[in-house]
Amino acid sequence: MTTQTKKHVIMICTAARGGMRSVVEAYQTDGLFERWNVILLSPHVEGTILVRLFTALKTFLIFIGLLLRRRVSLVHCHAAMKGSFWRKSLFALVAKMSGVPVVFHLHGSEMKTFVERQPKMLQRLISRVLESQSVVVVLSESWRDYVRLIAPQATIQILSNYVRLPDLSNKSDRSNQTDIEFLFLGVIGKRKGIYDLLPAFKTALSVVPELKLIIGGNGEVERAREVVAELGIADRVIFAGWINGEEKIRRLQQAQIYVLPSHNEGLPVSLLEAMSWQVPVISTRVGGIPELVRDNVDGILINAGDQNALSAALIRLAQHADLRSTMGTAGRLQVERKFSMDVVLPQLESIYSGLV
Repeated sequence: MTTQTKKHVIMICTAARGGMRSVVEAYQTDGLFERWNVILLSPHVEGTILVRLFTALKTFLIFIGLLLRRRVSLVHCHAAMKGSFWRKSLFALVAKMSGVPVVFHLHGSEMKTFVERQPKMLQRLISRVLESQSVVVVLSESWRDYVRLIAPQATIQILSNYVRLPDLSNKSDRSNQTDIEFLFLGVIGKRKGIYDLLPAFKTALSVVPELKLIIGGNGEVERAREVVAELGIADRVIFAGWINGEEKIRRLQQAQIYVLPSHNEGLPVSLLEAMSWQVPVISTRVGGIPELVRDNVDGILINAGDQNALSAALIRLAQHADLRSTMGTAGRLQVERKFSMDVVLPQLESIYSGLV
């Protein structure tokens, strides 16, 4: 489809910061919006309840107007769980009633928990929503299997998240660093495993005193600061706030190990970013992570919540620079082969072509 085409692909995604938004911003940066005449609508923003309600209503009315003027060739909904799922379901329903195909793209890391907590009636409704879409896009094989279980009639396709491969000639020489720097990026809270990481990091510090932990993200910052103070490790932990743009690149260039001990995930963009910079990773066997990170090849995988295994992994990588180098190189090659822009973006455009 060319930019001269009068009809648009309408992409529905939150404006709030996070992995889902990062995926959409990558689509825009890498030319998908231009090639497919995409209009991005964001029915959800950060703010007060009144601001969120006004934004949702305004966005929905704009969407209806585009449909009534027959300006829409395809709708691509990016959905997580809870309110995100139901909001995008409404957009998808209206699109279907207008005869417009819908790509329903699931990002929700806690989708299983969300579904299981619903009453039976709503569970059936969730199944019907998924089965009514033209295509349900999931991030990994494990998520495909789960959606197939709860919505057997759904048309499902796997589409991994991806990153643009950075130029490694700009990478910092980490061998000159006196501290061994761990990096954590994400929403600070239980789901991302921050309260497992902090005591595990303290244990690792008792063995390798030159460790430093950089925490980049928003969320439960004050609670995490309190835990750091109680553990007596405030001099080795830096809270850097939400990191993006050039600051994120700088942090990834400097980091020697990336750690994300999540309890629930889809396919974290932050892991892809770290691996693309040849940073070895420590993460957990949840969601699509085991399909990205090969244990003892690209990094180390542990069971979620296992603080002893986490501290052992921190110590192991901190003590072995050669292992960090080997895993970092393997991770970069893994991203090149399966999770780069040149591999994944054509798969998405193939889905579009099959529906438009």
